[in-house]
Amino acid sequence: MAASIAISLLIFLVFGFLALRCLAAWGAPIPLPTPLMAPVPQEASSPYTPSRRDLLKVFAWAVALRVTLLAAVIACLAITSGEEGFTWGAFAGRFQLWDARHYSNLIEQGYIEYQEDGRHIFLVFYPLYVWVTRLVRLIIPHTQAAGVLVSIASYAWGCCWVYQLAAERFDRQTADSAVLFLSLFPFSFFFGTVMTESLFLLTTSAACYFALKHRWLAFGCWGALAALCRMTGVLVMVPAVIELLQELRPLEKPVGQSLKTALPRFLKRFPLLCLPLLGTGVYLLLNVHVDGDPFAFVIHQEHWHQGGMWIAEVLKYVWDYMLRYFHQQMGWAVWVPTFALFVGFFLALAAASRREEMPPSLLAYGFCYLIANYSLSWLLSAGRYLSCGFMFFLFAAVLTQRRPALRAYLLAVEAVFLGVYMFAYVTNAQVM
Repeated sequence: MAASIAISLLIFLVFGFLALRCLAAWGAPIPLPTPLMAPVPQEASSPYTPSRRDLLKVFAWAVALRVTLLAAVIACLAITSGEEGFTWGAFAGRFQLWDARHYSNLIEQGYIEYQEDGRHIFLVFYPLYVWVTRLVRLIIPHTQAAGVLVSIASYAWGCCWVYQLAAERFDRQTADSAVLFLSLFPFSFFFGTVMTESLFLLTTSAACYFALKHRWLAFGCWGALAALCRMTGVLVMVPAVIELLQELRPLEKPVGQSLKTALPRFLKRFPLLCLPLLGTGVYLLLNVHVDGDPFAFVIHQEHWHQGGMWIAEVLKYVWDYMLRYFHQQMGWAVWVPTFALFVGFFLALAAASRREEMPPSLLAYGFCYLIANYSLSWLLSAGRYLSCGFMFFLFAAVLTQRRPALRAYLLAVEAVFLGVYMFAYVTNAQVM
C-alpha cells in the first residue's frame, strides 16, 4: 500500500511540474523554480534543416541496419539448428511468433474469416498495418515477405521523421544520437517483424513533427493514421493541443484580452487537431462491420486478460512477478525488462522535463505515452510498446549531448541487450 502511494505521488509530482511548464508556455505568469530548471548551455549547437540527401542517408542507413539484423537472425538459426541445418522455412517461421502469427492470419483471411471458437477475438488488433500489408501483398504474394517489407520501409521512414524533428529543434548531433538510441534499443528488433511497431513509429513521429511545425492539416492526416494503427495513437492530440496553445498564448496578460483574441483562432484550428479521432472512428466502424457493435473490442479484450488498471497497481504486480520468476525464463524475458524500462524511462522523462530547451508538448506526450502503456491489467509487451516511444530516445540524446562517455556507454549497453533479446526471441523465448 505504501509503495503504491509513493509511486502515485511521484507520478502526480511529475504531472504537476509538466502542467506548470505548459501553463508557462501558454503565457501564464508562472516563474518556474530555478533549482528545478537546467539552463540551456551557452555553447549549444544551432538547429539545422536536413537536406533531402541527409534524409536519404538516414533512410539507407536504417534499411542497412534492418538487413544486417535479418542476417543475424539467419546466423542465430544456423547456430541453433543442430543436425537439421538451416532452412528457409524455419527462417519464415521466425516471422510468425506470438502476435505476428495473428497479424499474418488477419492479412491472409481478414477480420471476418479469422476467428477462434466462432468469436472475432482478433478485433483487438488495429487494422492499419493489416490493410497496408494486404495492399503490398498484391505485388509480393508472400505474407511474411510483404509484412517485413512494410515494417522495414516504415521504420526507415520513421527514422527520417525523428531525425528531422531532432535536427530542426536541436542540432545534428542530437538528431544522430536520437536515431541511434532508437535503433539500438533492446526491443527494436520488432521493427523488422510482421507487427505494427514500425508503422506506429512512422505515423506518430510524422504527426508530432507536423504538430511542432504547426502544420495542422498534415498533423491531422498522420494523426488519423496513428489512431488507426494502435489505441494509443490518439495520444498525438496531446502535443498538438499544447503546441497550438503555445502559439496562441491565451493566458498572457491581460488574460481577458489575450483569451478573447486566442479563442476564435483556436476554434478555427481545433477541428484539424481532432482528425486523429477519425482514425478511431474508422476502427469502431470496423467493429460494427465485423461484430455489429462499435465496442466489440472491449468484450474481446477479456479473452486477452486485458483492461485498464492504475499504474501503481500494475507496477506492484510487475514487481511481484519479477521476484517470483527472477531465476526463470519468464522473469528475464518479461518482468525484469518491464520494471527496469519503466524506471529508466520515467527517470529520463523527469530529467528531460528540467531542460528549458525541451518542448513541453513532447514532454507531455512522453508522460501520457508512458502512463498509458503501463496502465494495462496484463502487461507482457512493455519493451515492444516502448520501442515506438521516439520522444524518450530524443530525451536521451539531449541529456547525453555533452556527456560523450555516458552516451557511448548507454549505446553499448543497448546494443548488447539488443543482441540478447533478439536471440531470445528467435529461439522461441517468451519475448513478446
